[in-house]
Amino acid sequence: MSKPGDARDRALSASLRGLLHGREARLSFGQIVEGFEDHGGVGEVLFILTLPVLLPLPPGGSAVLALPLLMIALQIALGRERLWLPHWLSDRKLEREAVAKVARRVLPPLEWIEALGRPRLGFVTGRLGTRLAGAAATVLALVVMLPIPFGNLLPAMAVALLALGLARKDGLMVLGGYALMAGATGVSLLGAQGLRLLYHAATAYF
Repeated sequence: MSKPGDARDRALSASLRGLLHGREARLSFGQIVEGFEDHGGVGEVLFILTLPVLLPLPPGGSAVLALPLLMIALQIALGRERLWLPHWLSDRKLEREAVAKVARRVLPPLEWIEALGRPRLGFVTGRLGTRLAGAAATVLALVVMLPIPFGNLLPAMAVALLALGLARKDGLMVLGGYALMAGATGVSLLGAQGLRLLYHAATAYF
């Protein structure tokens, strides 16, 4: 049973390559959470659940795909020892090839970042630090769910960096995730303001 804060030696990229080479055409969110939690821990679970959010999505699509990310991030923030999804969400399936396409793009920069990472600033990735990162990921998942055009990319990247920092026990990476979170929140607020102005302009015109 994995717990928030457990040390892991296995590179996240190795786990991601395992996802690419699977035989099943479709993956459920439950399979993803159980497989990556058992072999990698909460950082890897957060990271892998971020990949679907990076897919090109129709309006409203990010709200659906970010829901597992939101639920898992909230459980990490609360310090839950075993991650869980309700059956109706756990059984929801994704096309493996669609997720694999994003994974192939992510792997080169991921391997480069992993090579730079190392255990440091342990208080940032300790038990309390992990819960704080889970709280930040919860906020970011909520931002991803907002109907802002192209508003999912930066928040998802921030979650990915937080997750990678937790997986590699690198507090500096986690702090980088917080910095990216600040930028993503600013961009999202600007996007929301733009939508508001556009709405008022359209209603005034018509």
